Amino acid sequence: MTVTSADQSPASSIARIAQELLSDSIEKITPARVVRLAVEHVPGCSLAGITVRARGGDVETPAATEPLAETLDRWQYEADDGPCVNTLDDGAVRQSDDLATETRWPAWSPRAAAAGIASVLSIRLATPERVLGSLNLYSRHRAAFDDDSVDIGAVYARIASEVLFAAEETSGLRAALESRNTIGIAQGLLMSRYGLTRNQSFEVLRRLSQERNIRLRDLAAEMVDQGGSFASEGS
Repeated sequence: MTVTSADQSPASSIARIAQELLSDSIEKITPARVVRLAVEHVPGCSLAGITVRARGGDVETPAATEPLAETLDRWQYEADDGPCVNTLDDGAVRQSDDLATETRWPAWSPRAAAAGIASVLSIRLATPERVLGSLNLYSRHRAAFDDDSVDIGAVYARIASEVLFAAEETSGLRAALESRNTIGIAQGLLMSRYGLTRNQSFEVLRRLSQERNIRLRDLAAEMVDQGGSFASEGS
């Protein structure tokens, strides 16, 4: 089939992005899939990574299309400066057409250029609820990201943010439900084995959790695996 100019327009590219991301089940949307699709859909992109800020404040790359992308991110973390770090902090898009002559990131740009990277485009991943991270797009060619690339990248980041946030929320809800079910099963085992009430069984789990310095859901899972016995019984 012959591809027409209309098929290559930003509007058609955005439509394909939306179709591919939104047609998947939430469980299939992962950071690894997001960076892979970014390389496929954002014109000029050779490799990509995602930067997130962990709970302790450290920045890390949970997904990258190849080791070099992860290395490029890490060099920015080490310098505490660079397009992806800056974008994560303030939300402004960062773009450079020639890292060999770039002066904004003196500790990072020369290393990136020496590694064969000529252009960069960083866009924040965020929803109205919170900031998720930044999408870091790299190219081995100078001036790789034109206006269409920036527009498509911005829309892609917006859609990816929404589906990543939804996937995270769904995963958290599923984990919470699984934990509640496991705790309920453990309570039932204690009630049956020791003649406790529902409230008494929960109090036993809570106190054991504190004494053993173990999360309640982990203690409950251990107890379910042991059929309602305590690990310390008989010792």
